[in-house]
Amino acid sequence: MRRRFWLNGSALIFFAGLAILILYPIMIWNGSRVAGFDFFNYNWNFWWIRHAFSTPGLSVYQSDFVFFPIMNNFGYHALTAFWYPVWAVLEPLFGTLSAVTVIIFIGCFLNGYLLYVWMRSEGVRPALALIGGAALQTLPISRYFYYNTHLNLMDWFWLPAMLLLWKAIVVSAEARRYFTALVWALIMGVGIWGLGLTDLQFPIFAAFVVIPYGLWTLWRSPARFALIPLGIAAVGIGGSLLWFAGPLPHMLRFTGALVPGPAEERPGIPFPLGYLSMNAQWWEWSQPSTGAFVTVILLISLAAWRLIKPLHAPAHHKSVRTTPLFWLIVALPPFLLSLGADLHIGELVIPMPYRLMHAQTNGMFRMPWRLAPIFVIGAMVFAGQVWTLRLSKQKQLPARQIAALTAAFLFLAVSVRLFETAPLQEALPDYQSYHEIGAERGGDYDRQMILQVPIAVGTGEVLLGDWRAIQLQYYGMITEKRGLNGFVSRAPIDPLWEIYTLDPLWAWLGGRAPLDRDRVTELLRRRIFDYPIGYIVIHGDLVGSTSPALSELIAYLNSQHDLVCPPTSEGDLIVYRTRWHPDGCTPLQSSDQALQIDIGGNDIAYLGAGWHWRESIFATTVRWMGAASEAELFVDLPPRDCEMRFNAQSFWEARTLTVMLDDTVISESLTVLTDLMQSFVLHLNADVIGDSLRHRIRFAYDSVIVPAEVGQSADQRALSVMIDTIDFDCPP
Repeated sequence: MRRRFWLNGSALIFFAGLAILILYPIMIWNGSRVAGFDFFNYNWNFWWIRHAFSTPGLSVYQSDFVFFPIMNNFGYHALTAFWYPVWAVLEPLFGTLSAVTVIIFIGCFLNGYLLYVWMRSEGVRPALALIGGAALQTLPISRYFYYNTHLNLMDWFWLPAMLLLWKAIVVSAEARRYFTALVWALIMGVGIWGLGLTDLQFPIFAAFVVIPYGLWTLWRSPARFALIPLGIAAVGIGGSLLWFAGPLPHMLRFTGALVPGPAEERPGIPFPLGYLSMNAQWWEWSQPSTGAFVTVILLISLAAWRLIKPLHAPAHHKSVRTTPLFWLIVALPPFLLSLGADLHIGELVIPMPYRLMHAQTNGMFRMPWRLAPIFVIGAMVFAGQVWTLRLSKQKQLPARQIAALTAAFLFLAVSVRLFETAPLQEALPDYQSYHEIGAERGGDYDRQMILQVPIAVGTGEVLLGDWRAIQLQYYGMITEKRGLNGFVSRAPIDPLWEIYTLDPLWAWLGGRAPLDRDRVTELLRRRIFDYPIGYIVIHGDLVGSTSPALSELIAYLNSQHDLVCPPTSEGDLIVYRTRWHPDGCTPLQSSDQALQIDIGGNDIAYLGAGWHWRESIFATTVRWMGAASEAELFVDLPPRDCEMRFNAQSFWEARTLTVMLDDTVISESLTVLTDLMQSFVLHLNADVIGDSLRHRIRFAYDSVIVPAEVGQSADQRALSVMIDTIDFDCPP
């Protein structure tokens, strides 16, 4: 007992330390950097489960909080509800990113440790079982899942866990402890429920080992007639839980066409190089590999196996102890499936069994290489049993055998490049604006949709638009409001194609179609008041801070005074509250105060068409006119005499500038020179301003010049006049 306790404690420390070694960048950069594209999806998933549980009228498996107003069926979505209790405990204490980091660590640790426990239960020596667990824990494909926050697919510990549960049932039944066996069957049923809540692929993965092992024990066990109903009970309990507290009924109600693609396009592990080397970018889904360790150890163990006498299982629990041949057979199907649709040997193309699996799952099982960890489990148990038999006659390991085991671990570390980590991406900025929107709770506030720009949507089959904009779903956790941008693992493609290309408003806001002003205005007006849309949030860094698209967005929305309020900005974020919003609009400025617009600085709320992006010249912020035939500003002016002052400088040659208030010329033939920043003062009469509050200041220039065309620089913009500041003074 003392030795068992010491061995188990050592294994716990070993696999925890190995998990730290594998994941240390994720842990060190926790909160500031994140693992992979999909991090936002799993964080949002957990928030959504909590939100649905705590909000009357919502269902975990039905949601319009993504792709609004489409109601999504989450029956096939990778919700990963199994990990939700861990997140629910940790998130209030440490935040969602830290909670997910802990979940990744636990999954990584369990992958190694539970395979170790299973191998020990199969009679494998401790040192060999440690190496077997480490091979699964450090497998490049396992690390791919850790470093892409695939909480639904990193969970290979489920396979040895299911085997251990079934073994406990068999052992109890053979000892005639039927009540204990029934308890284990109940626990296994809950485990099957956990499999389904982790990911719908895991019952498929587990079947590759549980079904063969179950048949093996039924064949060998004298308690087979008790095991059959116990197995049925476990499956029945798991199935019932998945029906009444899981996705099964929603899966049956799922409708709509997916876009899985043909089997030939699905990446398999290249043979033989993928099993003998490690891809340079193992963190990319399209470049799967395993490294050489498992393959080499398997080949060496096959040779050693030929020198071993046939295995005779020990009398104690003879029916549950397997043989190396059994695990070799178990390892073969996932190995063949992981190769993909075809095996290429020179010019010869051999169709592989994955084609059948792809067809039977209607293309929803998209990644054949995901089966490789099952091959690794089978191969490592086979190798562990073979070398345990080879060493079985020696009670103590001689120094050369200890050295061989140490060398094997070092070979594992080198072959999988254990100390190489995948790149992390910067966490999304924590904008205060989103928290302020999230603080709006109750009544109409909870009905509003937050429209994020650029618009992009995605599924497990296809990403439509800028992948970075899909990640903006993450901010839905903060606002707790519905949105359009986001990702659903399996969703009908037709509505998403409409968002992507066919809808004039969504396509323009996604940067995929030109502005059809009349149609876009009609759709925007209808949706603001019907959906309703509470805010339009533009991520300028994603649109492109120096792109004409951002200038066009700002100019258009600033011109829609009857639909949106003047915007506020926070870093790269530009936030427009809509006229539907219960809190109404805040005026641009007080009518009793002078207004100074720092062009290139605090100018977002005033800009119309015709301006290029902001620039800094030493400590001065400016913009150039020239992006359209004239440059516009939108200002609120009181109905009295005002004085307008501005500083301007021309590019390359002198310009003639005409200034208009709406359609009234205020001053014409202003000459703007090139060698200095000039000041101009214009008078705006009260009768010209009139009773309207909102006005358009227009600057018309007589020409533009492209710097690249005159050899001044490589700049391709059409430039006319540069403006520094514009002041309006309207004394009572």
